[in-house]
Amino acid sequence: MVRWIAFDDETAEAVIGRFKRGAAEIREGEQPLEAALRYGRPSLLILPATTTGRVLLVSVEPKSRDTSGTITPQATSKTQPQAPLRYQAGGFLGLTDEPVFEEEPPAPPKKKSWWPRRAA
Repeated sequence: MVRWIAFDDETAEAVIGRFKRGAAEIREGEQPLEAALRYGRPSLLILPATTTGRVLLVSVEPKSRDTSGTITPQATSKTQPQAPLRYQAGGFLGLTDEPVFEEEPPAPPKKKSWWPRRAA
């Protein structure tokens, strides 16, 4: 379920008018980014942009501290970490991107044992 939190009355009315489900919680006098960071769960912020009629979309993923005090991202799934996908610019003026797949290097040949060479 989506939880809408507005930081002014105008935004709360717009959310309720646009999305008929649920209600918007109003928190006046609080900064949206600080509230999202304190919330401790993944959040999306829709903030007004400097350009009229545009918005800024911000995704906030909370981090957790392990026992040593190091900050680590929270595990969202139990999958094995994968190498990052890379892209190489191509096409006319580099306007199309193509994924780059790296092949694993072949395993080195097994070294023969010393005793068969001595016996020959």
